[in-house]
Amino acid sequence: MKKILKSRRMVLPLLATLAACLAVLPVAAQTWPARPVKLIVPFPPGGGNDVYARELGQALQKRLGQPFVVDNRAGAAGNIGISAAANSPADGYTLLVVSNTLVTNPALSANAPYDIYKDFVPVSLAANLPVALIASPEVKQKNLKDFIAYAKEHPGRVTYGSAGVGAPHHLTTEYFASKAGVQLLHVPFKGQGQIVPELLAGRVDTAFLAIASVMQFLEAGKLHGIALAGRERTPIAPKLPTLAEEGLPGVSVDWWLGVLAPAGTPKDIVKKLSAEIMALNQQPEFKARLAQQGIDVVGSSPEQFAAVLKEEVPRWKEVVRNAGIKAE
Repeated sequence: MKKILKSRRMVLPLLATLAACLAVLPVAAQTWPARPVKLIVPFPPGGGNDVYARELGQALQKRLGQPFVVDNRAGAAGNIGISAAANSPADGYTLLVVSNTLVTNPALSANAPYDIYKDFVPVSLAANLPVALIASPEVKQKNLKDFIAYAKEHPGRVTYGSAGVGAPHHLTTEYFASKAGVQLLHVPFKGQGQIVPELLAGRVDTAFLAIASVMQFLEAGKLHGIALAGRERTPIAPKLPTLAEEGLPGVSVDWWLGVLAPAGTPKDIVKKLSAEIMALNQQPEFKARLAQQGIDVVGSSPEQFAAVLKEEVPRWKEVVRNAGIKAE
C-alpha cells in the first residue's frame, strides 16, 4: 500500500507538469482554424486586392469550415491596414492580403510604420494583376521597338499618366524608362479613374495599367497595348508580348497580390495556409472566376514569397532614388 501511495505521489507531479505543458501548447498544435479568420485588405472595396481577398475567403471557408472575413482598412496609401495587420496577434486569425504597396511604401518613405522583414512572415505570393504599357490613339508606334525609338528621338515629349506620385503606375513607368533609356513626362492624377478618359481623349500618350481595366477599349481598338510588363504572357491578352520578348531582356514588373501573417505566427499554420492557397490555385473553377476579373492566380511557398520580397524591396528603393521621387 505504501508503494502504491509513493507511486501516486511520484506520478501526480508528472501529470501536473504534462497538463501545464499541454495548456501552453501553441494554437498551431490545435485544430486550425477553430474560429473566424480576418483578412485585412488595406484598400477600399472594389479593387483587385479586395476582389482577390473575397474570392480567397469564400474558397477557404468551404475548404476549412470557418469564415474568412474581409476587413477593409483603407487610408495612407495602404499603411493603415498594413500597420493594423502588423500589430495583430500572431495566432493565425489575422492575415494581410496586400499588393506591391507593401514594398513600395517603404521605398518612398523612410518613416514607413512597419518593417516588412520584422513585422511579417510571408505565406504565399498568391496572384498577379497583368499590367501592360497602354497607348492612346494618338500614339502611332504599335510595338515596343518603335515606341522606344520615338521616345529617344523626342525626350520629355511622350507623356504618361499615373494615379499620383509614388503610385504603382508612376514607379512602374520610371523603372521601364530607366531600363529602356528614355525620358518620359509624368502627368499625375488624383486617382486611377482619371487616367483612362485622358488616354481615350489623347491628352495623355501612355500609362502602365492593369489590362482588365482597359480590356473593352483594347478590343474595340480605341486603345492599344504595346507590351506586357510581367514575366510571362497572360491568358487575358495572349497575343500581347512581354517587355523581355520585345527587346528588354530581364526587365519585368508584376503587380502582385500576396498573403502575409504577423511575425511569430506558428510555422505549421503558415505552411498549412500556403498549401491551401496553392491547392486552390490548381482548381479550374477558382482560376476561371479570378481570370474573368483580370487576376492571374500564382501560389507559392512561404520561402518563395520571401525571396520575392527580398528582391522587390531594394529594386523599388533604387527606382525611387534614381528618379528622385518624393512622396507627397
